Amino acid sequence: MYKLLKDKNNEFQCEIKLVGASTQTAKVRLFLEGSGCEYSFKGSIEGDRVRVNMGKLKKFESLLESGKIRLEVVADDTLFVPYESTYELEESKGVTVEVIQNDTTPKRPMVEVKLDKPKQSVVEQSKPMQKIDKRVSISEIRNYLEDNTLFNGSAESLKMTMSNEKHRRVFNEFCDKSGLERTNVLKQLLK
Repeated sequence: MYKLLKDKNNEFQCEIKLVGASTQTAKVRLFLEGSGCEYSFKGSIEGDRVRVNMGKLKKFESLLESGKIRLEVVADDTLFVPYESTYELEESKGVTVEVIQNDTTPKRPMVEVKLDKPKQSVVEQSKPMQKIDKRVSISEIRNYLEDNTLFNGSAESLKMTMSNEKHRRVFNEFCDKSGLERTNVLKQLLK
């Protein structure tokens, strides 16, 4: 398979050996066959090297994405076809777009309810408070989200994750268990 580019200059090069004929009087042509069409390009022979400049192929509308290519050499009134293959016509530069559709499920409003904790008695307040390492708790939440959801640290992935009722419930339970404020945890997850 010979690769050709639509939007760049194409030059076919090869080496040939003529036996019993002179390269000085020989003529070279390269043919590209498409669907119902055929284009020929004259080439030159310098020593044993053949060069055929085809230019940009964008202007040849009827060439397909692939077809046949062949080299013809006429030497001493004899036609030789020393090279035949298929070609593939490509863009040298391009941009492809893949559209990602949003989830078509309707978005439900998210409601968060915070209950006031009942006041502790004087005796309960005098007990030493258990110290909570907030970094460990946030890393536990992050690990859960990364292992069980598509969360990758971006705001968009966090928004999608929190729109799932199960993951939102687990997140809220982590925050409640650790005594962390949800808004601060969300900010820490996005750092």
